[in-house]
Amino acid sequence: MTRISLPLLCECLLFFVPLNIYGIGNNLATGVQWALFRYQQSYLGNSLFLIQRDLSYVFSGMLKGSSAYSALIWALGALLLVAALIVLAFAAAGRKAWLVKPAGLLTVACAVLFLAAMLVQYGLTLHSDHGFSLPLGIPLVLVTGLWLVYGEFDDGKNGAGDNGKDTKDHDVDCS
Repeated sequence: MTRISLPLLCECLLFFVPLNIYGIGNNLATGVQWALFRYQQSYLGNSLFLIQRDLSYVFSGMLKGSSAYSALIWALGALLLVAALIVLAFAAAGRKAWLVKPAGLLTVACAVLFLAAMLVQYGLTLHSDHGFSLPLGIPLVLVTGLWLVYGEFDDGKNGAGDNGKDTKDHDVDCS
């Protein structure tokens, strides 16, 4: 595995990390939310909601107010996470390490948007009359994004060192 493939692998794993555990109202429902879907248990039964269903609820008017805003913000974060994955796939395929930093910035933006969605829904304490939220995986998304932004992922196979200068020794006659 090359150094540029590792960010792609880590970004893929973010889609499998539960980002949010939540409860709705006074224990009307509880669930676990990933970037692109959520699993919810309620007195009506168990449900799997893809992000497109949440968006259809918003655009049809079933979700309103803070719940609608929260769903839209979460969907934007998920879109940016998919975009970061695509950028990292191009970076790994073309061995372009310079693309890792923009993907990291997108990933950091995802973490901020996911947290913002929860703050819009549940307030600053992540607990309100609407329910509660525990942002379990969001710190991992943030740390991964910061690692992508500040990490060094160049394999160094193009004859350039860390500073981009040629690393070959040159004989210089100083007489």
